[in-house]
Amino acid sequence: MLRRQGHVPTPEASRYLQRLCYHFTRKITVYYDTHRGEAHFPWGLCVLQADDAALHFDCTAADAELLARVQFAIDAHVELFSRKSPVPVLWQPVQEAG
Repeated sequence: MLRRQGHVPTPEASRYLQRLCYHFTRKITVYYDTHRGEAHFPWGLCVLQADDAALHFDCTAADAELLARVQFAIDAHVELFSRKSPVPVLWQPVQEAG
């Protein structure tokens, strides 16, 4: 499994998390509350965590192409929901041990 983490610095992380997860429920399985969510895309998983300073994403998929699809879905929806004051997702790859 490949993994990538990202975050959006915002004091409104919980609101973004809930809006994103609610929107995703139209097409995929999603579990969420005010501080944590799991979006089960057909091509991978994204776990969302909200704290006082940022919305964090921890995404996994079986290969680089599928992980790129998960990342694209998150990027596109964050852009959609932040269009009044656009905020990019700041991504970094995660080095897995072993």
